[in-house]
Amino acid sequence: MNWNMIKRYTFLTIGVSATGLGMVGVFIPLLPTVPFALLALYCFSVSSPRFQAWLLANRLLGPTLRNIKENRGLSIKEKVRVLLVVWGSILATVVWLLDERPSAQITLLVIALIETYVIARYKTRVEPVEENK
Repeated sequence: MNWNMIKRYTFLTIGVSATGLGMVGVFIPLLPTVPFALLALYCFSVSSPRFQAWLLANRLLGPTLRNIKENRGLSIKEKVRVLLVVWGSILATVVWLLDERPSAQITLLVIALIETYVIARYKTRVEPVEENK
């Protein structure tokens, strides 16, 4: 086995793992989705154009990843959707799962604030206005 094959399979393995963690991160607040999806996108660009195309065509992550990859920014709608998922999952965790741990609740709320700051500061894409005929 040569160096290129080892490199390809290593990046493919990391990409598949990052995709799985990103999908789990949709439901678990401490596991970020977008960074894992971006890692997977990079790894697939090195190892498997087919998996990269699959990730970019994914119904949930594809549009956001395409916009980030092409440096177009995120629309207000995408930012709101991301923030609703972040805050919804973190608040649910704070209320239901960490009822006895105030330090963990505060930590989760600080994470949500940081994520909110990062998303709000990220480039905003202006979508064309549709005219009604």
